[in-house]
Amino acid sequence: MRLHPVRPVIDRRSFLASATSLALTPLLPGSVRAGAPAKEFRLVAAPARLPIAGASYPETDVWSYSGQSPGPEIRVRQGDRVRIVVENRLPEDTTVHWHGLRVPNAMDGAPDVTQPSIQPGESFSYEFPVPDAGTYWYHPHAHSAEQVGRGLAGAFIVEEPNPLPAACVSSMRRRRGSSASSSRIIAPL
Repeated sequence: MRLHPVRPVIDRRSFLASATSLALTPLLPGSVRAGAPAKEFRLVAAPARLPIAGASYPETDVWSYSGQSPGPEIRVRQGDRVRIVVENRLPEDTTVHWHGLRVPNAMDGAPDVTQPSIQPGESFSYEFPVPDAGTYWYHPHAHSAEQVGRGLAGAFIVEEPNPLPAACVSSMRRRRGSSASSSRIIAPL
């Protein structure tokens, strides 16, 4: 390619746009930056015996995620990318639906619609960006009534990228506790 002696290879507008993009890259959420590693979690769907009625009562047969019912809390920040490997040790197929989260269709957990069911002894990796802060939950969409009823469900918490300082949260809790209508406020604090 021959260069023109007077005309620059890049014009001023292109240079400024490129420089600005480069300067702002560190401010982007992790999932937007190329190559940002996913936060990894593992859920094992399996039968278990748990003391759900209290220590003085016999343990109850349940289906659990990683030996817990409800399953382990998944907590990430808005903009993170997650990879959640689900291993199925149940006697039937299962999936996981990320209730309320905006996920790619192939990760939605609808058996035989958006993904094949996870057969007993198999695993499936869910991977997606987490675009919205909020309180969500995860549960199966295969044999939902039975599997959720037996204990398969868990919390999925997405914190804002820059959470409030602890002093602000404490102040809000004190004010909320002094209000006569505070019992009607439902907010994670």
